[in-house]
Amino acid sequence: MAAPVWPASSDYKTNMKKLPLSLVTRAFSLVEVVLALGLVSFCLLAVMGLLPMGLKSVKNAGEEAAATNALNQMGAAIRNATSEDGVAYAANGSFSQLAWRLDGASQTFSDIPIGLSGQQDSVNGRFKAHVEIISPASASAPGHARVTVAWPAGATWTSAGWTKAEGSVSSGLIFLPR
Repeated sequence: MAAPVWPASSDYKTNMKKLPLSLVTRAFSLVEVVLALGLVSFCLLAVMGLLPMGLKSVKNAGEEAAATNALNQMGAAIRNATSEDGVAYAANGSFSQLAWRLDGASQTFSDIPIGLSGQQDSVNGRFKAHVEIISPASASAPGHARVTVAWPAGATWTSAGWTKAEGSVSSGLIFLPR
């Protein structure tokens, strides 16, 4: 393919019309550029508006996962409770204050501070727990427990449920004395 021949005329508009189409550069007009920038900025503002909601959802998911971990640890401590005399039982680990007797009575433990590790932590507690235990009537009868964990640590338990809580998780347990 031969190189294009430039026209000899000095008139710019005449020369542009005579050039082959492959040599004529095309560009966006100022109006097109302004419209494109406006559309892009509108889309970016919409995405930036959704960012706080997304971050809050991620935070709540992390809090719920940690609270569920604490709930599972409390449930395991109740299920693995031990007794020295076969009548008085206490939960294992850092939840040893959860204690009951084989008498079928109901015990309630409120505002137990729980840390991120899922263990009781009165200094760095991020969660609060509420536990209701209906103890077994005998060594062969099952006991029942309801464990609820809420966040943040400022949450308080009332007869109607949690107040000042951003969220909570609950579980019901059935356990046998060991």
